[in-house]
Amino acid sequence: MSGRTGRATAVAVVGVLLGGLLLADRPSTAEAQAEPLEPYRIGASRGGPGDIWSTDSRGGDQRAVTRGDDPHESDPAYSPDGTRIAWTEYPGAEEPTRVWVANADGSDARRLSTREGESEPSWSPDGTRLAVTDGDSIGIVRASDGVLLSTIPRPDHLRSQDSTPAWSPDGDTIAFSRDSQGLDTPLVTPRSVGASTPLGGSFTTSATLRTPAVPRLPEIMFLLDTTGSMGTALANFKLQIPEVMKAITARDPGARFGLASYKDTPDGDLRYELVENLTTPDRIEEVLADKDKLIASGGGGSVEEDWFNALHRIARDLDTSTDHAAHKVFRTPGASRIVVLAGDASSKKAGDACDPPPGTYPPGRIPPTCPPPYWSLDEIKYDLTGTYPPVSEPRGIKLVAVPILGGGDGLDEYGQAGQLVEHTGGKLVEQGAKPEEIAAAIDGGIKSLPVTVTPVASCPEGVSVTFTPPTTTVSGDTEVTFQETVRLDPPGPRVGAVGDVSGCTVRFLFDGREPTDRREQTIRVTEAAAGLPTVVVNGAAVPSPQGVPVPVTFTATATAVTGAPLTPVCDATSGALFPVGITTVTCTASSLGRTGRASSTVAVFTPENVPYRDLWLATVEGGPVVQTDLSVRFARGCGRADAHPDWSPDGNRLVFRHEDGLCLADADGTNATVLVPPGTDADEPAWSPDGALIAFSRSAVDDGPRRIFTVPPGGGTPRQLVSFGDLDARSPTFQRLSDLVVTGSVVPGRIAFGGSTTARFLVTNTGHTLTPQAATVTLTVPPGLRVDSLTTTVGSCDAATARCSLGRIPPRTRAEIRLTATGTTAGNQVVRAETGPDVNPADNRAEVTITVDEEIKPPVTPGSLSLAVAVLPTESFVGGDDITVVYKMRNGAGTPMTDVRVVTSLPPQLPAPTAVSPGCAADGTVCRIGALQPLQEAEVRITLPAKAAVDTTAGGSVLGTGLDDDAADNTAVGKVVVRQPRITVEPLVGPTGFVPRVTGSGFPPGGTVKLTWTLGISAEPGTAPVRADGTIDAQVLVFENDLIGPRELAATAVAGPGFGAVRSNPFLVVPRTLQPPDFAARG
Repeated sequence: MSGRTGRATAVAVVGVLLGGLLLADRPSTAEAQAEPLEPYRIGASRGGPGDIWSTDSRGGDQRAVTRGDDPHESDPAYSPDGTRIAWTEYPGAEEPTRVWVANADGSDARRLSTREGESEPSWSPDGTRLAVTDGDSIGIVRASDGVLLSTIPRPDHLRSQDSTPAWSPDGDTIAFSRDSQGLDTPLVTPRSVGASTPLGGSFTTSATLRTPAVPRLPEIMFLLDTTGSMGTALANFKLQIPEVMKAITARDPGARFGLASYKDTPDGDLRYELVENLTTPDRIEEVLADKDKLIASGGGGSVEEDWFNALHRIARDLDTSTDHAAHKVFRTPGASRIVVLAGDASSKKAGDACDPPPGTYPPGRIPPTCPPPYWSLDEIKYDLTGTYPPVSEPRGIKLVAVPILGGGDGLDEYGQAGQLVEHTGGKLVEQGAKPEEIAAAIDGGIKSLPVTVTPVASCPEGVSVTFTPPTTTVSGDTEVTFQETVRLDPPGPRVGAVGDVSGCTVRFLFDGREPTDRREQTIRVTEAAAGLPTVVVNGAAVPSPQGVPVPVTFTATATAVTGAPLTPVCDATSGALFPVGITTVTCTASSLGRTGRASSTVAVFTPENVPYRDLWLATVEGGPVVQTDLSVRFARGCGRADAHPDWSPDGNRLVFRHEDGLCLADADGTNATVLVPPGTDADEPAWSPDGALIAFSRSAVDDGPRRIFTVPPGGGTPRQLVSFGDLDARSPTFQRLSDLVVTGSVVPGRIAFGGSTTARFLVTNTGHTLTPQAATVTLTVPPGLRVDSLTTTVGSCDAATARCSLGRIPPRTRAEIRLTATGTTAGNQVVRAETGPDVNPADNRAEVTITVDEEIKPPVTPGSLSLAVAVLPTESFVGGDDITVVYKMRNGAGTPMTDVRVVTSLPPQLPAPTAVSPGCAADGTVCRIGALQPLQEAEVRITLPAKAAVDTTAGGSVLGTGLDDDAADNTAVGKVVVRQPRITVEPLVGPTGFVPRVTGSGFPPGGTVKLTWTLGISAEPGTAPVRADGTIDAQVLVFENDLIGPRELAATAVAGPGFGAVRSNPFLVVPRTLQPPDFAARG
């Protein structure tokens, strides 16, 4: 017999499949073969622009899968059965990507779908679907026709893009990379709404949000009365205003602040002073610490001061330090411009008597008006809100007026401040503030600025959202709610179809502008079939500062087509604990036997607003889609810069790129370790189907072309595997192949002439996938053997043609073919079994040799009646094959011999015959032949059951009437051997989890026996080989959770001659906590 033994992997696989408890069934002889290839090919992108190529497991036998310079093709992915391949086509920088699917050799290529922008395909384990990067998300597409089945929803609270999906081996989970630019803290409730309604249907939901305490990008100029009556207020301002600035900056880090002061016209240059232009809070604090700044003094002889002039100067003054015209204050586009006016007196205005600085005019000679002029209220209104050079947009300055209660006539004594506040959309602190309350009043005034909230919906054609109210004006830091009515009703010809999803983004504008922290809501509407209920699921997004599950409340509503309310049923419970990550909640509602469904997301997030690239897991089977950030669980050195995941074949681990190195981690995020250190330019890892290697791309030398390297999962020095010369090798992937290994054995290998034996051929798929076609095994049987039967454990056999069709054989499984034949010609008879070629054709054939002994014939003695005795088989076993004693006689005389008969001598230990030839007595004691003509031969057979162990002879004498010159050859004997198999288990007692030893004798040499416990759990396959002397020596396991008490071990035949069931001595299983003396002594 022959077979392949050179490959460690094949031996290991076959050993596991065919082996015993700790031993394996092996052919007795084998032909050594050259080191075979692993049962996979390696696909890669070659060059740039690249094509897809493949190599054998050693990097040789390079073949083109796609051909041509353009377009560039990359991201190859073989289907799990190895028969197909998908890849990404990159047409060019300005054109979107596409995914193609073809046979594994590149033939019959077709686009996966008509959609554009898909890339990076990954097959589902059953080969029916592909996960692809679809723009910024991961889509799940049917492989047969490209239909988009679903999309892994991106979190609405993250600014992110998803890519590089990898489907887990069990099909339940997709790993992917999520590149987040930061957190959009959810500020609208619900943040996400999912609904389904038929065409023409509508539904109602809501949006609740809180206005910001400070406007977007605030630029705040503090304008302070610094006349003599303001000393206490200014002192308190200097002490308290830093805390106000800190609070504002905490809400909007882009906030800037400035200081300006005003007095009255008699104060000359101090009538208005820009103390510090808009700057940081720290700089303002430095100015406030300067004791020479903001000094309370002056103010003239009148009660009024001149803050109209200060407002005019703040709004109108130009920056003369630059070559181009620009305002000195408030020139940042998009900023919120605010002047905080704090004083205790009204302002002079146009028409008031001139109050010049002392000494300007002689007493009694002051004219009715004098330069500089006073400004009118209307002029100040225009200064603050009008459009004038050097810019072409409204100034948009809001006024916050804070009357300080003190010595003046009051800031709003004549309604000046109130009118300016109303005109600018500002805020008047009507109750005023005591000098010691100035900072608190300023803070309250800024927070109370009115803001107009306007919802704006961006929807695809056919989807509309109306709001109630359409807009509203409230103070800052105020909660507002809008009712939203969403309608699905395309105005023109139908373009979509049932199941299509349309997404609306609702933005909430404050005073017509986006706030610094955006307020957004996402509404996704799925078109349902006509007549189905409308279902609405209002999702939720809540923070978890500790990164632990938190209770989350979501809501769902449903209505029938008649408008009647329905009670939806959801696959998650509102108020329950939800894990950190994204959970897709699906709710259904039924009416009149028809069920509608809709989904939305529940997001639990850690409130960190930092960019990152993390690995995420999304469950896609068996319940709600739950998305989990895996990278946050990785140990230091492997987290937060991760991409390109790939699964180990058992689904327990992931390999991924970290920075420009590789890391490994368990699928739950634990045990993250560095595999290839950063700085090595390692990328695009792929796990080999046998789990032994991880392939990845990198350059062999700096600035050199990329190569495919491999490294064991346990670590080590990477080894170059695939090179395309001067061209890059990227994106490694593995094509699983089947690999049939045929082995043969025959027990017994030597038979008597006319005896029979059974040749056993095992056809094992040691590869990683189902055989691509049905496996056919052709047997070649020499003429010296007569085929008695041909059977298989898988498929069917035809004995007439000596062919077996085994069907497609799954990986790590086998089929057993048994050929029972009778020896009809003496000598060595070679039986061959062969199947078609594959990756390793040398091991697709096996041979066994059956040696047929010379035929036992009666002596050729002239003139004599002679006898010969043959015993078939030469060795049997109690309870096994029957013993057949064959008596052959010959008339060597030249005349007939009459009344010929055989008188037998049978072993008395064996029961009465079970079959005898015609003419024989039922007990086999005598067989009557009758007449034998000259040189004629005759044969009779007596079959005895192998019910007892014997080692003796069976024989007899032939008698007759006639000439018989030599009576010595009338008697003959043959040896009868029936062996009794026996097994012994030692020691006699052992605890659960123990492995006792079993020895045996008297078994068919070269055969295989199966060992099973009579009670409890037995290991599989539980076989042990029989040595040439008929003995076995193996170990059997008592499982940890096994039954306690006495049991026996049973042995039955698997391969080779049969025998009756054999049982061992009793073995006592005791609890693990007990330590019987004989067990403890064995160490």
